[in-house]
Amino acid sequence: MRPVALFVGVGGLVLVGAVVFGWGQSERASGPPVSEMFGTRPTEEKPPPPPRAERVGRPVAPMIAAPPVDVTQLERVAPREPLSPLGAPEDPATRPPRETLLHRPVVVDAGTIEAQGHRVALEGIEIVAADETCGEGGRSWPCGVHARTAFRNYLRGRAVACTVPGTPGGETIVSRCKLGPADPAAWLVAQGWARAAPGSGYEDDEQAALEAGRGIHGAAPGSN
Repeated sequence: MRPVALFVGVGGLVLVGAVVFGWGQSERASGPPVSEMFGTRPTEEKPPPPPRAERVGRPVAPMIAAPPVDVTQLERVAPREPLSPLGAPEDPATRPPRETLLHRPVVVDAGTIEAQGHRVALEGIEIVAADETCGEGGRSWPCGVHARTAFRNYLRGRAVACTVPGTPGGETIVSRCKLGPADPAAWLVAQGWARAAPGSGYEDDEQAALEAGRGIHGAAPGSN
């Protein structure tokens, strides 16, 4: 009986040791958790912060509402007089004539234009009327119409600077005008489409046009 009991006892010890040894190896192989290795703990979900209480602003100044107005009781009164003459608005009717750029002039005849309510006749010339004819007998021709057409082609709708009053009137204003640096009155006389007024300074231009037979001083255009 003793050898059997001894064998059983030794076998039991070996089995217990094998179980203990195997458990130790598995514990070492698995190792400690990551959180224990780095000294950290799993992050716990934090509860949301409590909602903020809404702040109610306090007005700095009291709110003043406009009083009700009955529009039927309103009355328009005349503006007060200016405190000094410097504050008074300029009346164009009282403004003295001054050089004004007249845009898009319309030619009435060779020497008269209309623009921006003004009717201006060029100073220093005797205008050839639109219904005037030149020549004699059966050789007459409508030189006034040709003169107006020539003047219209010369201007081509360009702005003309003339001395005119501040407010347009119904009368014809006689003024020296400029087309840029050029003198349109001198051009009309030099081309023979107007006559020089005595003492105007355009007499030499008229003599040159007369000698060359230009404009009204020659034959009808296209008759040669």
